[in-house]
Amino acid sequence: MSFIEIKDLRKEYADVTPLNGINFSVERGDVVCLIGPSGTGKSTLIRCINRLETPTSGEIIIDGENVCDSSTDISALRKKVGMVFQSFNLFGHKSVIDNIIMPQVDLLGKTPQEAEDEAIKQLKRVGLESKANSMPDELSGGQKQRAAIARALAMHPEVMLFDEPTSALDPTMVTEVKNVIRKLAEDGMTMLIVTHEMQLAKDISTKVLYIDGGVVCEQGTPEQIFGAPKNEKTRSFVLKITCWSWDCAKDGYDFIGMTASMEEFCRSRFMSRAQVNSCLLVFEEIYTSYVVPSYEDDDFTFELEVSGDNDKIRLTVGYSGNIDPFDREIDRTSEAIISKKTSAIPTDEKFRRVFEVIV
Repeated sequence: MSFIEIKDLRKEYADVTPLNGINFSVERGDVVCLIGPSGTGKSTLIRCINRLETPTSGEIIIDGENVCDSSTDISALRKKVGMVFQSFNLFGHKSVIDNIIMPQVDLLGKTPQEAEDEAIKQLKRVGLESKANSMPDELSGGQKQRAAIARALAMHPEVMLFDEPTSALDPTMVTEVKNVIRKLAEDGMTMLIVTHEMQLAKDISTKVLYIDGGVVCEQGTPEQIFGAPKNEKTRSFVLKITCWSWDCAKDGYDFIGMTASMEEFCRSRFMSRAQVNSCLLVFEEIYTSYVVPSYEDDDFTFELEVSGDNDKIRLTVGYSGNIDPFDREIDRTSEAIISKKTSAIPTDEKFRRVFEVIV
């Protein structure tokens, strides 16, 4: 029997059914990432596993025990199953170390000294020993989340559940939390992680589940899910992760919205600052030099496609008119920037130009 088995799990509310027959298993040491569109049941699933939500029907079996059974000791279950929320859930009126000591004393029956020793050990593990006596309001978002992870680890759980642990963080703080999760994976911790960080899912997971419409549409290794998805919904979702597009119609456009959307996409791909800057610079120079002068005649489409570990970044510009907007003289400075930062890719398509961005 697998360490965790989910069998035909359903969760129904009066007007919606977020889980509509979920089935999968988890072995000890597995790192399972749950991906998919927002609002499709991923967080509900995580909350059902530790019984923050009560399933309508089905089974959740952890180490041979059905946690959906009415006789299950929920307090004992939560000693086995650690939970880290996207909103940290630290007690603001208690210091960091007291946040970690309290559940050990209350739930595990440890002495205050035993709980303090364990708290310091786990704070060292997440790199926060120096913040032990700080108040939560004195911490950055990334530090708060690491403190929450330390609190969960101090209970010595057999499995850790993460509900979008980086979604409430600024981009600069995401990496520190991901590094802690990576270290836990290296240490063999069994984990289920709801995440929109696709690079994290690719890097650390042993299994990826794509969930949509309350069911597991596809599950497999990260190589299979991200490299060769079989389900059409999975394929469409993965394509959106690797390719950004924006239509620029001649009857209206939003340049600020375009650049902001491109930058958000680049950051979601964990591009370096140099890669992000190069993409934005190339896009703005091409837009200013070629699109704006032709704007009244053409509709344009921009696509930014990324392959591998951001090793190839291609910007494709499509246009609708019969006159090639790229067949014009442009400012020498702009021409020098575009030629330095891009390499033209030959294409047989008449109304498209493809550039490879050089960092």
